[in-house]
Amino acid sequence: MFRLNVELSENTTKALASLGFETFTEVQEKAIPFVLKGEDLIVQSRTGTGKTAAFAIPILEMITEERFVQAIVLVPTRELATQVFEDFKKIGKFSKLNSVVVYGGVGIDGQAAKIRAGAQIVVGTPGRVLDLLGRHTLDLSRIKFFVLDEADLMLAMGFIRDVEKIMSYTGQKKQTLLFCVDFPQEVMQLAKNFMRFPQHVKLVSEDKSAQGVKQYFFQILPGRKLGSLIFLLNQLNPSRAIIFCKTKRQVEDLEVQLNFNGISASGIQGDLTQAKRNAVMEDFKNHKIRILIATDVASRGIHIDSVSHVFNYELPHDINYYIHRIGRTGRMRAVGEAISLCYSEEMGTLGQIERLMGKQLDERILPDDIPAPKFSPHKSFRHESRGGGNFRRGGSSGGRNFQRPQSKRRWN
Repeated sequence: MFRLNVELSENTTKALASLGFETFTEVQEKAIPFVLKGEDLIVQSRTGTGKTAAFAIPILEMITEERFVQAIVLVPTRELATQVFEDFKKIGKFSKLNSVVVYGGVGIDGQAAKIRAGAQIVVGTPGRVLDLLGRHTLDLSRIKFFVLDEADLMLAMGFIRDVEKIMSYTGQKKQTLLFCVDFPQEVMQLAKNFMRFPQHVKLVSEDKSAQGVKQYFFQILPGRKLGSLIFLLNQLNPSRAIIFCKTKRQVEDLEVQLNFNGISASGIQGDLTQAKRNAVMEDFKNHKIRILIATDVASRGIHIDSVSHVFNYELPHDINYYIHRIGRTGRMRAVGEAISLCYSEEMGTLGQIERLMGKQLDERILPDDIPAPKFSPHKSFRHESRGGGNFRRGGSSGGRNFQRPQSKRRWN
């Protein structure tokens, strides 16, 4: 049924069939045989290409039912840990293998109990894994697989020392699998230090323009970004959208203002309790929430195939995050749109992004008569001026004196 140069077990084949697998993706076709041969492996592939199954399938094929930890998967965020854990459960549902997910923000005792009960696979964030190692609850001395998922992001978020410390708890006889999009110097050095003649599957070309994603931007006059976003959300009517902000505070503010203007949206950021984060993500996955507002860090666990639009309400501090943001849409061969709203002072950053992408993004023009937004009296909106810009104060069509800003691309 599945075209692969190796034969999979009946349990795995049955599980994949029940999940609706018809063919393997390119990353799965190329990576799985290397893992099954016992090779260390570096995989560069974009979000939404099926990377989790590319390591979950061979790990489930090769570990045994012996009741000790045989595989550790490190991921940068709690949301991604949960996503990877759920994928292991689905693919391994006809086996007798047990997985456990571990992350901070919730009690450690329940996670520790599941490990002691004989879990073979642990998926977790570096901080909680180190906590469990420090308690001598987690033993990595006999693991067969060490997986770093989203390795480039993990290192960019400052986890390099944690990863190296966790590595020190492992034995020599293991396979190390490293999955990333970019391959910066820090990842190269990690591979050099901890991997043995790794194979390299590279499915990311030098063209970073993100096939399947239409990218364009609007240059916005001061104080008009909220009204422009509301107008675009009403006009485009996305089936499911993610709006990116730089900070947790800005996520909170934008959530309040969108809802005050009649657009139902929920925010996800690091200050939420884990229960609230889980509830928001479940509602988003189940279409109870159509619009999600997120920071770059909080978005790492968003692996949903049917996100139609990504809005860059603010361009990221690190331009490399732009690629990961737009990777939330256009997944698994689908078509999506990535829209950036830029004040004049952000045009320099946009130029850097264009150089990174190797292309100029299309510029589109908003109409002159966008209505002014309402502002919630219960929350200050720290990055929009109330009634400022060229909105007519108190009017619903206050953009009639709109003057389009001059484009300020910077390529040199």
